[in-house]
Amino acid sequence: LTKEEKMAYAEKARKWNEKKHSQKMVKEVNAEKGTPSNVAKQEAELRWLDVTSVGSSENMFVFFFLSAVVSDVFYFLNIYSHGKLPSHCEQRFLPCEIGCVKYSLKDGIMADFHHFIDPEVPPRGFRYHCQAASDATHKIPVSGFHLSQTCYAVVLRELLEFVQPASGVWPHCYCRVWSRSKFRINWCLNRMASITGIESHLELLAVEDLIIELYQMKYQKEPSKTWVCRELDVFLWDFSSNTRCKWHEENEILCCALASCKKIAYCISKSLASAYGVSLTAAHLPLEDFDYGESTNTRMVILDAG
Repeated sequence: LTKEEKMAYAEKARKWNEKKHSQKMVKEVNAEKGTPSNVAKQEAELRWLDVTSVGSSENMFVFFFLSAVVSDVFYFLNIYSHGKLPSHCEQRFLPCEIGCVKYSLKDGIMADFHHFIDPEVPPRGFRYHCQAASDATHKIPVSGFHLSQTCYAVVLRELLEFVQPASGVWPHCYCRVWSRSKFRINWCLNRMASITGIESHLELLAVEDLIIELYQMKYQKEPSKTWVCRELDVFLWDFSSNTRCKWHEENEILCCALASCKKIAYCISKSLASAYGVSLTAAHLPLEDFDYGESTNTRMVILDAG
């Protein structure tokens, strides 16, 4: 759906919800006055995902719009680097790890992509700076790392094959913007494209704006920035299995490009999937968290019980 189509359908959904709300109030008043009402029919009319509630053309628009939103496919992307170099350096970043997941509200995580990247040589005098930044985050060695053997050309080509265009239109990739990750990811993609001569075609959008849009389409109001940040910054899945790449999980390192992408998908699933009538599965949340349900504390992880 184009942005204009989404706006048009969102407006239709808002009007439809207002109409249903008015009908519900009238029925409640009639019930208080003793006027007979068909309870089963009323419940059917208020279930927005029930096919029996789709009667008029306006309701049909709303039904297909919400169905399209649930089935829409999103890509979450992140690239880690060996620190950030000063603006006077030609190499602002040294990309060393990339992660990407394919996701929809309906199916959860459908596929994932991950590579350690063979980085460029740090500028003279900045090797210690780069290694110190790595040690404080993802802990990937600047040199001599046996898994960092994939060159820029292979990484970019396989990423573009993973994010395949539909009908000639490239899908949007989303990343964290409010945490200032977009500049780093864009720079790394452009760097790999300029060195290899491969055009990336990828457009990066803010995942925060995506969450706001999904929330607004369902509830007809905009969530607060604090709520969005809180949902994305939870620690609940830092130690969940099948979230980090194999190397980061085996070495018990939390910062992982693939994990950062999967946790975005988990956050959206936990916050909005049920609101859109989607049942959570192991593809939406890690198995242990899916089993625990809503009783799990999303804001606290006890690291030392002693």
